[in-house]
Amino acid sequence: MKDARLVAQDSSVHDLEEGTNEHEQLKRNMGARHINMIAIAGMIGTGLFLSSGKTIAKAGPVGALLAYILMGFITAGVSYTTGEITAFMPVTGGFVRHAAAFMEPALGAATGWNFWYTMAISVPAELSAAATLIQFWNTSVNPAVWITVFLVVIAALNFCGVRLYGESEVVFASMKIALIVGLILAGLVVDLGGGPDHNRIGFRYWRNPGAFNSYLADGNTGKFLAFWSSLISAAFSYGNIQVVALSGTETQNPRKIIPEATKKTFYRVFFFYVLSIFIVGLLVPYNLDKLQTSTGTAQQSPFVIAFQEAGIKALPSIINAVVTTSAISSGSACIFLASRTLYGLSSDGHAPKIFLQCNRWGTPFWAVALSLLPSPLVYLTVSNNASIVFGWFLNITTVAGLIGWIVIQVTYLKFFYALKKQGISREELPYKSPFQPYTAWITLLMVFLVIFFSGFDVFFPGNFSASSFLTCYLNIAIFAVLYIVFKFLLKSKVISMEDINFGPELESIREWKEAEAIEAEKSHVGMAKRIWNKVF
Repeated sequence: MKDARLVAQDSSVHDLEEGTNEHEQLKRNMGARHINMIAIAGMIGTGLFLSSGKTIAKAGPVGALLAYILMGFITAGVSYTTGEITAFMPVTGGFVRHAAAFMEPALGAATGWNFWYTMAISVPAELSAAATLIQFWNTSVNPAVWITVFLVVIAALNFCGVRLYGESEVVFASMKIALIVGLILAGLVVDLGGGPDHNRIGFRYWRNPGAFNSYLADGNTGKFLAFWSSLISAAFSYGNIQVVALSGTETQNPRKIIPEATKKTFYRVFFFYVLSIFIVGLLVPYNLDKLQTSTGTAQQSPFVIAFQEAGIKALPSIINAVVTTSAISSGSACIFLASRTLYGLSSDGHAPKIFLQCNRWGTPFWAVALSLLPSPLVYLTVSNNASIVFGWFLNITTVAGLIGWIVIQVTYLKFFYALKKQGISREELPYKSPFQPYTAWITLLMVFLVIFFSGFDVFFPGNFSASSFLTCYLNIAIFAVLYIVFKFLLKSKVISMEDINFGPELESIREWKEAEAIEAEKSHVGMAKRIWNKVF
């Protein structure tokens, strides 16, 4: 019989994904600490710090709060479904390969390439944001210098092994958490009159100018349109919630660690986003001109504006520093996601086999190299306003990410009903996400509505803009073309529920559960540690 520790580390019968050389393969170097912090870092991007001010300006404090709450529930739904199916089949490439395995190869290929170029194109946007943030302190240095420095750092983190990437995300995530906790506490103090001017704000701005703003129409209709138009900004702020699922093969004991990370999503969504937006919505009126300013630096952050209004001068530089590292972290994460997606595509035969080659650190270096290829596009921003380019990238990549969320839900529903059709109980799974299949159906419907109506405002009289229309809907057409092309190239057919082979994974899960039971008997965790693990 295998040693219990070794069995517990085995994630599935086919997760030992080797490169073209038997000595070169992905290495299982990420533990629970890395995965939990990557899950947090993946959720918190520059959007929360920089874009949330415009959301408040457009929808008002309560409108923005409701938008973030609704998108938070949607994000949690995506995380739960991703966690369950990834715990069942933890492979590098995550939801892309799940789509190919449970739906059809063409859908997996189209989703993978769509997600790959979305992540690869996101890197210039993040580098552009980071370079603009640096100009908050020093405008004499050409932004191209900072862009080059950041690009080298991101490349080094991704070429030098997954452990280094994981450790860097632990540092970046710790800084983000410290900043958000500090901003929430400081904001509460200022709101209650503890600022330098001792001005108690309370809910003053919810009464005047009001809790809701109107958009494109008057009355309740305008308030609803303002709320709905804020959902796409909220979606961008939540970042890449599926980041954990793409590193299945590089995670130690993924069937235990990945579900533990996804189960905590709801608490993190509430604390980091909903509470942050609630506090900042108390501190600034939505009609403040500064909220509409697009500088690309911490000056446009609603947190900075709020504290400047209260007479606190030191915080802008602190916030700007952390947001700069946040942009670098997001750029690094995008390369990691893109390269592992490309690796997964190659494993399934939907990309050249060269992308399976790994260096001695277990990094698929050709996949990383191709993913870095679009990054020099950021130099085009040097002669233009980087914040405008950042906004353009933001719109396109957000919609593409939401399409990925739809694929995740559709794949999960096929997985759920196929298990039911074959008489397999979900009790056999390593992790059962809550309230299924209703969670998946509701999440699918909401994401579809957000995508379909993401550009509704361009259809209002006098509001049409070709560029706005394309940024909202171009990616839908690109995804459809990719699917049709792969449908013909792969001669792909939808896999029937009866033909899905769950056997190998179920056998691997049974071995894993036996090993986990043996390990549980050997180790005892104290009450304080169990409470900490449950919440954080």
